[in-house]
Amino acid sequence: MTFARPNYARQSWDAIKAAKPKTLYFYSNKGRKEKEGEIERNNEIRAYVNEIDWDCNLHTWFREEYVDIYTSLLGAKNWAFEHEETLIMLEEDTCASLAFFDFCDHFLDVYKDIKQIGFISGNNFADDYDAGERDHIICNSIHHFGWATWKDRWEMVDWHIRPQSITSGLSMFRYFGDFWLAIYHILYFQDVTDFIEKTGCWDYVKILNQIKMNQYAVVPIYNLVQNVGVEGTHIHNGKGPTFELSNHNDYGKYKFVNKNQNIKPDRKFNIAESTNEDFRNIPRLRHRILQKYWFTDFQDLRNKLMIGTRLRRFFHYSK
Repeated sequence: MTFARPNYARQSWDAIKAAKPKTLYFYSNKGRKEKEGEIERNNEIRAYVNEIDWDCNLHTWFREEYVDIYTSLLGAKNWAFEHEETLIMLEEDTCASLAFFDFCDHFLDVYKDIKQIGFISGNNFADDYDAGERDHIICNSIHHFGWATWKDRWEMVDWHIRPQSITSGLSMFRYFGDFWLAIYHILYFQDVTDFIEKTGCWDYVKILNQIKMNQYAVVPIYNLVQNVGVEGTHIHNGKGPTFELSNHNDYGKYKFVNKNQNIKPDRKFNIAESTNEDFRNIPRLRHRILQKYWFTDFQDLRNKLMIGTRLRRFFHYSK
């Protein structure tokens, strides 16, 4: 999925060329005349398809009119799913290792009939997490910087879901199984509710559905995709924790051990990853809640967060 950033798209495209997919859906939004140089950059990226020198069933959708990014990315995925039962998805600023494609292909097959697995992620931001003898981790990850899923899971998504239906109940606590992770996501999605309802931003909507349906992610034991969109790092919404995303691009194969796992999330991994990303910064979360609800009466606070007796743990460390 591309637009008009060849400095990033070239890195992503070169990774795809190295993988030589047998079938490829190449999508491009239209550049805008009023933006200097955007048409030229857009055409430069569209010309990448002329570099295909392997046996490839190529499908292209080059929009003739510009659409906003939210319409663009959702439309691209819907278009490709009209023709395929599974998809591996990369945007123009996500650079994948060869192992990423092996990883997705393998686990798309392994979990195709297990609806509790919602998607395959190429991301692992828990540095040095010990996965033991496993070749993958089942968790509550919400990262989609290079990912894959099935058409039937995609069709489960309610694109009209209201964020309040998830943030005002106990869904977050049931899903994450950790008090502070749930609090973080409640506060976060409360802050972006207006944005979601205005734009229908596909990944936020999908994540809310993931939480509602209690679907988990399969992630690799080390990170396989690098987001190169902001100088080789990814910054959430342009602010917040910054971290380097090494993609272990050794041009090797992913090592599979073919060991069955119980379909339940690894809570220790959830905490390790969220701690690394500074999501689960407990003093900061305490401060945010006090700041947000300082002039709110206690009953209203309980109603808004729906945590009841869990507030007794408010100033106590939760592992």
